[in-house]
Amino acid sequence: MCIERNVLISVLQNQHCCLCRIPAVFEAGMHTKFFLLLYLILLFSRTLCDARCYFRPASKYGCLSNRNLYVFGAVWKTEDCYQCRCKMNAMICCSLVLIPKNYDRANCVGLFHKKSCSIRVVKKTNPDISCKVYNGIG
Repeated sequence: MCIERNVLISVLQNQHCCLCRIPAVFEAGMHTKFFLLLYLILLFSRTLCDARCYFRPASKYGCLSNRNLYVFGAVWKTEDCYQCRCKMNAMICCSLVLIPKNYDRANCVGLFHKKSCSIRVVKKTNPDISCKVYNGIG
């Protein structure tokens, strides 16, 4: 997939993630270093951000998702719990699910609820009793 550099910079600058603006030094024609840096940022962005976002280039008519065409400016929720936004340059989708990370794994288990896009952590022996969750990602 080939994406123009300006489109990719615009998409990255508009994301609500830990990716920051591309330094001005890369605008001065250092294309090889720029793309190497961009590749490394994209490669490690999931680890650094844990935002679980992805993007796809938009067409001149809008954004295509699950065989539906969305107009620029549209926001929608997918069946697999992502919120997507159609921008002029790309479709950006981020997970709506908060993943619990720090809880009593020996006595508790996470149950996924697709309708609410949530994970509820409950006792293994009695699912009616919730467990304490100390932090999560999402």
